[in-house]
Amino acid sequence: MSRFLAIDSLLNNDDEAPLAKPHTADMEREQSAASEATAIHKVPEYLPRWDEKMTPGEAMRRFYSSQFPGETREVVIFYFEYFYGICPIFHPATFLSRLVCGSVDPLLIDVMRAKTARLITKYTGRKVDLDAIIENINRRLLLDLESPSFDYIRAVVLMTTLSGGECKFMSYNSLVCLACSMVTRLGWNSLDLSARDAKRIPWLEWAELEAKRRTFWIVYQLDAYQALLADRPASISEARLHTGTPGSDCTWDDISISQILHWPTRHLQSIDKATIINTGALSYTFIDVCDLTVLLSQINEFLWSIRQRAYERQKPSRADLFAGMSLLLESEAARLPSARSSLFELPRFCSLHEALTAWNRRLVPADDLLGIGAPLGHFSQFGSLGHRQHLMRVRYFCLHCYYVPFLHLLHLANRPSYFEAAKTEPEFCSTEEYRVLREMLSSSFSGTTNDSLLAYDVVEESWQICLDSIFELSEFLERNRDISLERSDQITPFCLFTSITVLIRHIRKCRCWAEQNADDDGCYGSRVMVRSLRVVRQLWAMLKDLGFLWGVRGMEKLLRQMQVEEVINAADLLSGLKM
Repeated sequence: MSRFLAIDSLLNNDDEAPLAKPHTADMEREQSAASEATAIHKVPEYLPRWDEKMTPGEAMRRFYSSQFPGETREVVIFYFEYFYGICPIFHPATFLSRLVCGSVDPLLIDVMRAKTARLITKYTGRKVDLDAIIENINRRLLLDLESPSFDYIRAVVLMTTLSGGECKFMSYNSLVCLACSMVTRLGWNSLDLSARDAKRIPWLEWAELEAKRRTFWIVYQLDAYQALLADRPASISEARLHTGTPGSDCTWDDISISQILHWPTRHLQSIDKATIINTGALSYTFIDVCDLTVLLSQINEFLWSIRQRAYERQKPSRADLFAGMSLLLESEAARLPSARSSLFELPRFCSLHEALTAWNRRLVPADDLLGIGAPLGHFSQFGSLGHRQHLMRVRYFCLHCYYVPFLHLLHLANRPSYFEAAKTEPEFCSTEEYRVLREMLSSSFSGTTNDSLLAYDVVEESWQICLDSIFELSEFLERNRDISLERSDQITPFCLFTSITVLIRHIRKCRCWAEQNADDDGCYGSRVMVRSLRVVRQLWAMLKDLGFLWGVRGMEKLLRQMQVEEVINAADLLSGLKM
């Protein structure tokens, strides 16, 4: 039984099962201008509802009735409880009304079924053939390319996240391109370019606009991640980004509220952490990811540009083909660090590092939400104050895990070999081992990213920043170990993976140093090795445990090829002898 979810009560399909009431403590702590009950009933008369006859209570009654398919109910509950916080592209109350009326595209339901398949198998014991579902969905995705509905686009987006989580990177890359093409073709990257007075937009029109805005930002995030890992320019450039970040009204997520009182809502830049916690403003976790995505696009552009300029400097003959280009390239190349210096010489590198660390500091610490909020006891409580606070803690836990691997990708590029066209094998592993590792990594990442995950020549200052972030991550995970790993999203295994690759290299360097300096107990001494060993064991165990949810067996195979367990055992023996 999950420590967060009462499965039996959530899946209860008794026709007469009473709907759970909101927690009294939640209602007392609600900070919004009106109570949730008021928000349901006091709606301006001229505004239409989604369905005049379908109140949230009636929708919930139908959802739990024996006439509603039990398997679909199971899928929807698991999806919203585990994945809505990651991908909040629905208005919950509207979605439930459409669902019980039979107007949700079956393709979207099947994608949600695929997303939840592993959890359903774990908690119900019912075997779900995930591979067969994915194959069936992929065939159907080709049918509506010319006239995609909103549900179809959301199905593509969710299928993209599933492919990434399952480490099916060719499918992931293809679906990212498809999603980017559709949202830009439909103009969702320019939803806020119009000067139309949004205050008079009817509720249904505005709610759909807000859902499209959220869907676009998910696509933008997926494209930014894939571009950075694939070492390519983003499909959607920041210059063409004319869609504002989503609104932040805390009652948007409440499934018992058919429409919020005031719209449009906008993200408040000056809001403090205490207000976010007290109001359960779950949307701010999504806003934080949007801010990070813009930053990642800038990091990708920076890394791409310095590498390209370095190549141009190495090949001046190309510039001679164009009049006047030689002088331009010379002036640009002069700004680059030499092959043996550091990227810290570049102000842009320093500003990106500072922006990334500042973003991490702005996050609400997951520790601050410990003991606040309540797990979901019944689906009718989804999005209530206590439940929002509960989901917020999970999301802020995951967002700290976003910070670590992207910090690594920035700093692991701070190495002489980053600017060299010819690849050289590191001294700490054999040529054959290095070749095999590169071949295995090439199925998932670009050659540049592969080199960053294998390189030993990272500038010491950047290497220490990576190590410090991993040790801090270890302490963070320990402080929040009551959060089940099944609550993680697909970035968490990547965070563990990049951290373990750094630690494996560091332990190998420690071993080499210790063998050459038997009486030295300094930076690369036994105490540092012992700490690294403890952390790599912790992260390795967590990554293996995540396999049931995210299909990270490919990452496990890579790390085993990097001899993670042999490195741990050998370092154990060496550190034991020295101590």
